[in-house]
Amino acid sequence: MGAPPKMTAREAFDLNIEDAEILVELAKLLVNQRQRRMRRELRERLGEALSLARKHWTELECLENDRVFVTFKPGHASLRAKLDEVNLRPLLRQALVAACAAVETFCADRVMERYAAAIAANPPPGGLLELSMTVGDYLAIEEYQKKGWGLRQVVELELRQRASPAPAQIGQLFSLVGEKKLLSRVDRRRKVNVGDSTTELDRIVMRRNLIAHTGDRLGRGRATISVDEVEDDLAVIVSIIDALDQETRPER
Repeated sequence: MGAPPKMTAREAFDLNIEDAEILVELAKLLVNQRQRRMRRELRERLGEALSLARKHWTELECLENDRVFVTFKPGHASLRAKLDEVNLRPLLRQALVAACAAVETFCADRVMERYAAAIAANPPPGGLLELSMTVGDYLAIEEYQKKGWGLRQVVELELRQRASPAPAQIGQLFSLVGEKKLLSRVDRRRKVNVGDSTTELDRIVMRRNLIAHTGDRLGRGRATISVDEVEDDLAVIVSIIDALDQETRPER
């Protein structure tokens, strides 16, 4: 049985964005809407169902909301108090980090999907021709029997180092394969005002950077973050990638 086919840029994005969505779902799933401890009758039924010694039944605790009922076994009841809204925020912060990584990976993957046609063009796009090469790169290419394949590896390493979810870097990256005014076209495809996609993505990336580089610090504490806020940001990211996907498909 052969190796599975390589994922397309869009398939990889869809898989990666699921990581962010799962983190948000976990944050929602672990919200405790129960204000009081379990009634004695419920503890007794659960203790019996779990085959726990009767002396430990009073140690049972639970978390409950509209979607789940979670039981904490004896010795772990303190976890209930720790799963408050503030302590669930790290899941939301990492969801934003994962979503931005999904954007970065999509852009690098899509540019590489376009590379073969770009390098074969007459002439190739100016941005691609202007990529610099070190002596080490030259020697690495010389080790390949097929020099074109060696060049591809060098170019891919360079562009993946340049890849970023920031709008300015997205434009520069896609210019390597001849794309121009890409974010303006994304605005039109999304049917939003000119510059909205750039503004939205810049805001999301700025927050990602705050999370990744400062732990989301704000003043003497941490910035607040909510499920609704992150779900809105993920929806923006998916909308932008939908448009980028349509605008940059290799078959265009």
